[in-house]
Parts: sequence; structure tokens; C-alpha cells
Amino acid sequence: MRGCFLRPVALCAVAAVCGAAGAADGVVGDAQQRASLLAFYAQQYPGEAAVRTVFESVPVVGGRGSEVVGSVEAPPYRGHGALCRTQRTKFVLHGSGWQEAGMEYFAWLDRGTCRPVAEPVRMLQRIPDTELEGVLLYQKSLLERARLLMAGNTACAPLRALKFTLAAVDVGAAAPRAEERYALVFKSDRDSYARVWLRKSGAQYDAWNVTCPPVL
Repeated sequence: MRGCFLRPVALCAVAAVCGAAGAADGVVGDAQQRASLLAFYAQQYPGEAAVRTVFESVPVVGGRGSEVVGSVEAPPYRGHGALCRTQRTKFVLHGSGWQEAGMEYFAWLDRGTCRPVAEPVRMLQRIPDTELEGVLLYQKSLLERARLLMAGNTACAPLRALKFTLAAVDVGAAAPRAEERYALVFKSDRDSYARVWLRKSGAQYDAWNVTCPPVL
């Protein structure tokens, strides 16, 4: 795939790459937008491969309406142990042109060949590999422990029986002036969130507190 990103890229070559990635893309973003995004990416990052494009329609900050945000995902690479990482470079569509809008980092566990996955876990903060691998490894047991904590939380209690998947990992404080900890951000099948704050004991983590913010 790397050969497709030598500048300038012929439109047909870009379209071929987009078509391979299109099955995993969102509903926003037609073939022409994918082609123009990858052509712009090739100009900005010559020689850098891409394995997927992801499109979103997001509200305009401080304004009305929405705008198209396209992300180009880089090939995954091996981290520590079973950890796999990748990154997405984000671009905002302004008129007929794209403007770079930052980068997002993702991770997941795969002891095989680090193949791209449909829903990798987003890193809201940079986290060392050795810590991140342990946090991801025990996410299911930590969620089950968190369900017990939800029962005593007014905002979380109605959500405790929902189906959750891990959406992100964060670092922060559960309350003002509280100790900073790792947090697992779970998204439910009803677009609600549970942020599980972790406490480390030796090499293990335990669910220490849970909050249920309305957004990620």
C-alpha cells in the first residue's frame, strides 16, 4: 500500500485505496470525499501508508450546523506484549479543501499480527505501554466490579444493567482536588457512558469509583 502514497497520487490509485477501506467507514463521506482526503494526506505525509478512513459529522464549535471530519488511520504497530497501537490524523473539510485538525491515538490487544480492528480503544491521554496493557487485559472484570459501584451512584444506577464496551482510557481525577488515576470509559448500547476510576494494588487494578458523564 505504501506505493500508493507517493506524491502526487493518481486519482484512480487513491480511489482503490479508499474502496478497500470503505467497508469500515461511517455513513458520512462519499467516494469523492475519501479520494480527496487521501490525496491531501499523501501531499502532507508523502510515503506514509493508510489502512482506513473514518468520517464523522460533528457540530460546529461555537456555531450552527455541522462539519465533516475525516480521519486517516495509520498501519498498526506492536507495543509491549500483546499491545497494538495506531493513530488517526484528523482533517476538517472546509468548502472543497481539507485542514489538519490534530491526531488521536488508539490501542487494543492482539497476540497475533496486530491487524486493524473496527473499534480500537481511544487514548484520551498518553499512557505507557506496560500500564496500558494491564488496564486493557482486565477491562471485563473491572466493568463487572464497577456495576456493583453503580448501584450506589444516582447517575449510574439506571445504567448498571446495560451492555457496555470499552471506548477510551483516560487519566484524571474523579472529583476536584482528588488524586489522579487511570479511568476506563465504557460506552453503552444506548449511547450513555460510565467512567470507571481505577486503584492500583501491586501489579493489579481494581475499580475504585464510577461516574456517569453524559459525554465521552
